[in-house]
Amino acid sequence: MRLVHLSDLHLGFRQFQRQTPAGINQREADVAASFTRAVDRLIAIAPDVILIGGDVFHTVRPTNTAILHAFRQFSRLTESLPDAHVVMVAGNHDMPRSTETMCILRLFEQATWTDRDAEGNDVSERPLGILVADREPRRIALPHLGLSILAVPDLPPGTVDLTPDPTARFNVLLMHGEVQGVLPPAAAADRATMQIPVEEVAREGWDFVALGHYHVYKRVAEHVFYSGSLEYTSSNPWGELAEEKAGKLPGKGMIERDLTLLLVMPEDR
Repeated sequence: MRLVHLSDLHLGFRQFQRQTPAGINQREADVAASFTRAVDRLIAIAPDVILIGGDVFHTVRPTNTAILHAFRQFSRLTESLPDAHVVMVAGNHDMPRSTETMCILRLFEQATWTDRDAEGNDVSERPLGILVADREPRRIALPHLGLSILAVPDLPPGTVDLTPDPTARFNVLLMHGEVQGVLPPAAAADRATMQIPVEEVAREGWDFVALGHYHVYKRVAEHVFYSGSLEYTSSNPWGELAEEKAGKLPGKGMIERDLTLLLVMPEDR
């Protein structure tokens, strides 16, 4: 049972004044292109489950350009992999602080794409099939895979019971937040609401814990990982580069894991 974990896409991120020939901020275009390449990679891998650890967008109210790009790429992903299960949680950049504002990620759960026949005629509409957790945690059961996923968005600490499902063969925890004592001081400039005691995510019963928020790949404990971001979108990209160099990391990417294998390989990016 194969899964892929990625996080912190930050679509719509802008920086500096340079523009593309089309008039788009160059860094925004770079971030969009990174996500397109990530989708290419996901389609090539064809995993059973795709876990997205939050901060899909850089702001709560992203631009139309960012929303359209995300919709096109997620549509391409689910159309190419109709049997894959895509689960995402809202990060602190996605999560509205007002109850009157709806989380934009719900768009992907409610949207559809059009199925066409061999002649190119529209024959039916199918949902994108993306499962989203934003305002509250969500436990997702996939019995045909023997899998239970607890999806936890960026919520206040102490509000979520992080208990695995004892009836499932595999238990996966997907959440956005800070594991206490793990992030370097420089990461404090962008604080998540969820502050997670390390013993909570490292407790027995979790086969894989997919974390979002920290932009550098990091193994927190056995089976517990930050995948890092897909691009350099924090306020301190130079610090990220230094951390990656110190950790001998190749750069940005995603984590691939087969839960049916017992071998743990921290380098499986």
